[in-house]
Amino acid sequence: MSDSTNRLSCNLNSSCDCVHVLSSMVEVMGHRAGLSDKETNRMILAVDEMFANIAQHGYHGREGKVEMSAAWHGGTLSFELRDYASPLGKDEMLGWPVPGAGDDLTPGGLGMHLMQAVMDRIEHEALADGNRWRLIKYLGSVDPTRRAEP
Repeated sequence: MSDSTNRLSCNLNSSCDCVHVLSSMVEVMGHRAGLSDKETNRMILAVDEMFANIAQHGYHGREGKVEMSAAWHGGTLSFELRDYASPLGKDEMLGWPVPGAGDDLTPGGLGMHLMQAVMDRIEHEALADGNRWRLIKYLGSVDPTRRAEP
């Protein structure tokens, strides 16, 4: 496949209902990479959750720009979401504790754990004018360093 068939990108408004756009991009890339429907649907949930986190925690429900790109290169499928919200500190979203058995589950923080369970790596980069998030899936084998990267 050419490089153009291995990459997709779009610009989104954080205050609109863009779930269908995100889902379609992830689905197309998942199928191009040869993933099963089950694996692809799990990645759709992870990307949708990241977008929701940006809208809710980054822009606080206000309108804001989100650039999304998806790339499949070799054994790696990645989704990058770039926002222009206030840059987050190192552990503001990735450092939340994992709920233990018997803990009361309350809203907030569970989405990051869902993304960490689905993706092999989650990377965050605080920029001068926003944040860059990368959700990475290794194809064919699981990376032994599977964890979120602050």
